Amino acid sequence: MSLLLAGAMCLLPFLIPYHQFPLRSFYPEWLAAALGLAAFAAALASPRFPALALPVPARWMIGFAAFLAVCAVARDAAYPQMSLWAVVYVLYAVLMIWLGACLVTATSLERTAGVLAACILAGALANAAAGVIQFYGRPVWLEDLVADLHGIRAYGNIAQSSLYANYLALGTAALLYLWASGRAGGALTGCAAALLVWAIALSDSRAALLYVLWFAALGAASARRQREGGRGGDMRRLRGAAFALAAALLVAYVAVPWFNRELGLGPAGVDDRVFNPLGDIRWQAWTLALRLFAGAPIAGVGIGEFAGAAFEAGLPREMTDKFEVWTSPHNQVLQLLAETGAVGAALVLAGVGAWCWQAWHRHRAALQPATWWIVAATGVELIHSLLEYPLWSAHFLGVTALLMGTMAGVPGRTSGEGGAVLHRVAAATACAVMAGILVLGLRDYWRLDLTRITGAGSALAGATATREAEILGRLGHGLLAPMAEFWLCIGAPLDRDNLAQKLRWSERVMHYFPSNAIVGRRAFFLALDGREDEAGRLIDRLARPSPEALRESVALLQRAQRVDQAAIAP
Repeated sequence: MSLLLAGAMCLLPFLIPYHQFPLRSFYPEWLAAALGLAAFAAALASPRFPALALPVPARWMIGFAAFLAVCAVARDAAYPQMSLWAVVYVLYAVLMIWLGACLVTATSLERTAGVLAACILAGALANAAAGVIQFYGRPVWLEDLVADLHGIRAYGNIAQSSLYANYLALGTAALLYLWASGRAGGALTGCAAALLVWAIALSDSRAALLYVLWFAALGAASARRQREGGRGGDMRRLRGAAFALAAALLVAYVAVPWFNRELGLGPAGVDDRVFNPLGDIRWQAWTLALRLFAGAPIAGVGIGEFAGAAFEAGLPREMTDKFEVWTSPHNQVLQLLAETGAVGAALVLAGVGAWCWQAWHRHRAALQPATWWIVAATGVELIHSLLEYPLWSAHFLGVTALLMGTMAGVPGRTSGEGGAVLHRVAAATACAVMAGILVLGLRDYWRLDLTRITGAGSALAGATATREAEILGRLGHGLLAPMAEFWLCIGAPLDRDNLAQKLRWSERVMHYFPSNAIVGRRAFFLALDGREDEAGRLIDRLARPSPEALRESVALLQRAQRVDQAAIAP
């Protein structure tokens, strides 16, 4: 049962086509966490669970969670809820690592890897088909099964093209493993590979090229090691298939856009990006993260505070828009350094390093397709983490931690009877607490989704406040306070009523999400409060966004000027 639930965690959250405000990935992340906790609870009931020692990488993650908790208590953060959610995510990863080790102990590495690979491959093929349908035109009868396309890059039901390519790469690695282990026939493998390669090309994610090159390099190194040991040819078959796949994807990145352009298929302009050099914005973000780290090298600026601290340090306005802002430097190592300092980053990197050492030595000793698949799939997530932030999403974090756990346990190592009881109690407590947080989070999210529009505009109406406004106000003190206060600030009337409250909201939200909409409102509220110099500096920051964002900012200031001409003087 635990293995089936773990497989469902690797499949079902990635099929949800609903991705809307206020948090686009909420339902996939929530479902992944719920299935992961259910799988862990099933493993907890197994008689084999108490004898298994906590894997070494999970111990480092527990240390990181403790560090985050200490920092949350020690510093006066704008939103302590950000630290709480970070601790929950880390403990979720700990449980998934532990679960992976438990599954291998209860069954075997081959069976666990086979089930997880089959589930991931099924999800990847479903998403690949969804992405192709989405790109070339979704029929009406599939509206409830396939997400709508916004933009020129396919993203299937994952709603973000880079994460989409990431998941398809996991499916590709799973396909290679299942073929090499004799669980998938040649014809099926060829058809599935063609669909995956075509869909990855439609995503226009350049990181996918790194993934397949990683598969080929790992296959080549494994085949060489196997040849030196005089063993069978499984790794040589994998190496050949991985090289063929890498070549096919390189060809597809040229051929698919040409095919679409020549036949007039799909949205226009999809072939204009892949061969362009990486823009300056990501390099600016990386430099900015290093500057923040230099300013707070020990414990960082605070978890979830990158966007606000970066804005204060000179966040380029290209990295923000009306309702969007870069909350990450698109490199999770640099984000850890900026937000948690050297201490937090060292704890996480020590855990990842310990796993890499364990996994590589176990793979070199076994040299079997199952270990290749685990190392290859985890490598995809680690590579992507250097370019974006996939592990900030619970469904990708859960899959990664689960796969890591399958090769993180030490065979034959037990915790003793006393340690077994302690582990069971601690695990059950963590599972129960996290389940409670999941329930409360779902309740608050439903309330936020229902009230963020209708309640925000009347939130300061005093005795005439609507029930929705009262609910939204209470959410400002709960688990989803950052998002609730964002919508309260967005909906706050541009006048002097309850100005102190508006200033508090806008100040806190600026630490969390300094988008143009928030910056403009903050500037107006400061002007109404007589703090023209501060307001002027913020307005100057609004003078350098994109043309579309500039028009939005000018419209906001024109609305505000009609309310108070003196406060918004030229």
